[in-house]
Amino acid sequence: MLRRPSTRRRSKSQEQIELPLVPIMDAFVTLIAFLLMATSLLSVTLIDTPVPIMSTLQDDSKEKPLTLTVKVTDDGIKLTSAFKLIPEQDFPKTGKDYEYDKFHEALIAIKTKFPKDRKIIFMPSGTVSYNDLVQLMDASRKLKKTEPTLYVTGEGGVQKAETDLFPEVVFGNIVSGN
Repeated sequence: MLRRPSTRRRSKSQEQIELPLVPIMDAFVTLIAFLLMATSLLSVTLIDTPVPIMSTLQDDSKEKPLTLTVKVTDDGIKLTSAFKLIPEQDFPKTGKDYEYDKFHEALIAIKTKFPKDRKIIFMPSGTVSYNDLVQLMDASRKLKKTEPTLYVTGEGGVQKAETDLFPEVVFGNIVSGN
């Protein structure tokens, strides 16, 4: 004889199923310990590049700034100044590499003419690789130990040796992507 559906449902006993959480918790504790240990072995390098800031204040200085700009494309490097204080220089790409040494030598020549300038603006295209960009930044920031020492007149008229070429690197086209 058939029972009514409501009695069939009530007659079966519902058992609570408990999941074994101890093995899962053991795995997570082991994973967290491993990740903490692995992060202590990582070496992170940071190249500080400030964001360009637009100012509404007027510049009272009569001297025009150098505003050294480096446009990096897949074809090569173009070195310019906003106020035409230096002649425009092109460094075409040879094979797969940029001409880092010639670029560095040109920056040394510019630094000897403009010893107080410390800022360089990079405008890379979106297809330039990260490795190439870091090598160009390294070529523009530091003087090598084998190169002649540049001197800058500091406060009080005292000359001090300069170890940096253009240490303040700014990216000029972050928003536009050009």
